[in-house]
This record gives sequence, C-alpha cells and structure tokens, in this order.
Amino acid sequence: MSSSTPKASSSSKQPQPHRPQINQNQFRQTNDPLTPREIALTKELKQLRLINTKFKSMVTAVDSVKSSMAEFNNGTTNALIMMNKWSDIISQASFTHEMLNNPEWHPQEDVEDEDNDDDEGDYESQDTINFQAMDKNDDAELELLSRQLINYESENLALNKRLEKEIMTKQEKRNSVEEQANKRRRELGLFDGSSSSVKRRPVR
Repeated sequence: MSSSTPKASSSSKQPQPHRPQINQNQFRQTNDPLTPREIALTKELKQLRLINTKFKSMVTAVDSVKSSMAEFNNGTTNALIMMNKWSDIISQASFTHEMLNNPEWHPQEDVEDEDNDDDEGDYESQDTINFQAMDKNDDAELELLSRQLINYESENLALNKRLEKEIMTKQEKRNSVEEQANKRRRELGLFDGSSSSVKRRPVR
C-alpha cells in the first residue's frame, strides 16, 4: 500500500534567513511626534539660519559698496590731480604769453632782482638758524640749572635728616645718663622726688 502523504516541497525545507530583531525605540525620534520644545528649537534654528544668510548677503553688499567707493575716490583723486596739473600748465602758458607780448619786460633785470632776493633770503635763514641755536643753548642752560637745583635740594634734605637723627641720638643718650644718675641717687638716698633740685640741661 502506497503512502498518499504529499511530500513537502524543497522550498519548505530550506532554513529561513536570520532576521535581526528591530528595536522599536530606535525610530522613536523620527516616528514619534515632536515635542513643543523640539518644535520651538527647530523654528528658532530656521530663523537663525535665515538671519545668518541675510547677514552674509548684507556683508557682501557692504564690501561691494566699499570697493566701489574706494574706486570712485581713487578716480576722483586722479581727476583732481590732472585738473591741477592742467590748470598750472594753462597758467604758465598764459603768463608766458603775456610777458612775451609786454614791451616793458626786461628779463635781465628780473634775474638780478631774483639774485638779490635769494641773498636776502640766505641772510634771513642764517639769522633764523642763529636764533634757534641761541634758544637751544638757553634751554640747555635752564635744564642744567634745574638739575643742579634738584641736586641741591636733595642734599639739603639728606643733611636735615642726618642732623635730626644726630639730635635724637644725643637726646636719648642724655636721657639715659640722667635716668642712671637718678637711679643712683635713689639708691644713696640723695634724690627727693618732690623737690626740683635736679634740673635738665638743654641739649647743645
């Protein structure tokens, strides 16, 4: 008698692959709804990024304006220099034209006058140098006198301190001698506390 039990397919005999167990808590941060605090932090982060982007664009615009202003300033300065040079050239040309057309102009006399003016300027410059040298000498002399005066004052102060110290030392010695003498008189019975027979001599 043949067995009528159906044979199991080969696919059912193959071992099932091992599937790792997934911890549901791993997807809690993405699957669970955000808390109010997280929502507020997310909004604040977006606002900060937006503000940062605006600041960057503003800084870029300011740098561009600064560069344009520098170029404009350089162009204006160069134009002003060129205008000044052009004005000088025109003035010189106009003066030369007027002098050439002037019949009373004598170039030789002007050269002599300029030489005389240069000599006078040299004399004035020498006088100025002499006055400046005298001022420097006076300043140096005053500074030297000031230093000497400071040295004298320092020496005088040192002498006064020395004299005060010597006077105090002599006074202490005299007081010590008088105390020893009074002590000896008390021991000998010659000292009367009520009398004023012992008089202190002035310090010399």
